[in-house]
Amino acid sequence: MFFDIGSNIGLWSIANIHNTSKIISIEASPTTFKNLLKNTSGIKNIENLNYAVSNNNCEDITFYEADCNTLSTINKEWLTSPESRFYDMNYNAIKCKSITIDKLIEKYGIPELIKIDVEGGEYDCISSLTTKTKYLCFEWASETNNITISCLDYLRQIGFTRFYIQYKDDYTFRPQEHLYTTNINNIKDELFKTTPKDHWGMIWCM
Repeated sequence: MFFDIGSNIGLWSIANIHNTSKIISIEASPTTFKNLLKNTSGIKNIENLNYAVSNNNCEDITFYEADCNTLSTINKEWLTSPESRFYDMNYNAIKCKSITIDKLIEKYGIPELIKIDVEGGEYDCISSLTTKTKYLCFEWASETNNITISCLDYLRQIGFTRFYIQYKDDYTFRPQEHLYTTNINNIKDELFKTTPKDHWGMIWCM
């Protein structure tokens, strides 16, 4: 089983459903969630949930629904900070339900892989997990290295010990285990060499 957190319209879930028995696909935006339901209709092994995943004890949360659905986020600065590549994007602030990763695990069991792509809300999402799982990957962007570093430090704190940095997107990519490094500083050093508003990808942890 996989968790697809920040599933948007379901492309990652659809690409990976044949690699696991079930995917719990979680999308916060009510508008985007409707398209997720349409795209995954008839795929019985994908279960869709309309939540933002964060560490706020499952209370309603402010969510910034961008005109471009792939940019919607719980992190307002993702859309409003001059440091962001998506600065000055149009958005609407709405309220949506939230849930923690721990609550998802409590209901569905421990997943083999947790994939997180939540547009600058990675730390709030990741810190809602308190126990190590087998694999976890999350999106990074070069202008938000501070968020990525906080995520890495937290994940190491709860037991993740090996890391790999992936550039750009590839929905079915999985790094071979021998490519992971046990030296978290190697990942941090590589992040600090990236160009703000240019580089991005996924960090893999195990």
